[in-house]
Amino acid sequence: MAQLSREDIEFKTLDGITLRGWLYPAEKRGPGIILSAGFNMPKDVVVPDIAEWYRKRGFTALIFDTFGIGSSDGEPRNDSDMHRRIDDFMDSITWFSQHPLVDQGKIAVWGLCFDGNIMLATAASDRRIAAVVAVAPMMDTTGDPERREALLELALADRAGRIAGEEPMYLPLVDEDGVTALGQPLGNFFSTMEGLDMPVENRVTANTYMRCVNWNMLHLLPKISPTPVIMVTPEHDQVFPASRQKEAFDMLLEPKEHCILLGRNHFDWMFGDMDNAFNKQLDFLKKHMQL
Repeated sequence: MAQLSREDIEFKTLDGITLRGWLYPAEKRGPGIILSAGFNMPKDVVVPDIAEWYRKRGFTALIFDTFGIGSSDGEPRNDSDMHRRIDDFMDSITWFSQHPLVDQGKIAVWGLCFDGNIMLATAASDRRIAAVVAVAPMMDTTGDPERREALLELALADRAGRIAGEEPMYLPLVDEDGVTALGQPLGNFFSTMEGLDMPVENRVTANTYMRCVNWNMLHLLPKISPTPVIMVTPEHDQVFPASRQKEAFDMLLEPKEHCILLGRNHFDWMFGDMDNAFNKQLDFLKKHMQL
């Protein structure tokens, strides 16, 4: 009987929330990799193709919706807490490491953009992680300083309203000008997602942005070692510039590698020659996970 390339899975977190996702089982027992696409992104975006790419190369791959996103439980919806997100990934490793196809000593994590940041922060605490791949990582989520006070005011009003029994206050992830509430330019991101029929919701709780403007994990970067890290930076990243990604990379201790995707930006880096974008990641994992 032919093996299914994808299976529906679910697991519970420490606080009892059910998270749901897809498992891409390799043909035999070996390394595993957990992948996530970033801020407010459901599992349907970008990472299914990447999970399948890794599956074909011997990795059992896991992607899932984190708290309050997509098919997973959690209220309020589209509410991101960086610490809770780290907890979700640690609990996913606990579940994943018990799968019969996964060598629990060879589990890598892979994060794009915001989740490049979060996977690095997770690796600073969870020594079960054998290697980290951080792609176009948004290493600073504080955004435009001129927007800070307005975002804090809205978030505090949201908290007061919810205590009084009101529904959560939501802000758009991307406004009509293609800019996030934090001030990062995403251009035609949502029209592209709609054209691809991706289930991305253009809303985020106001409280999420309060957490963003106060989140800083740069002090954790030296603490990730001795876990190996490969940072993959599109040369023309317009969301978080390559120069700032390099600054974060320089804070990491060995073993580490910085891969520059020449001529690529934050949104087109994996299109076209997919093998070119991923083979260096795979070589790094094979070397440092002794595959």
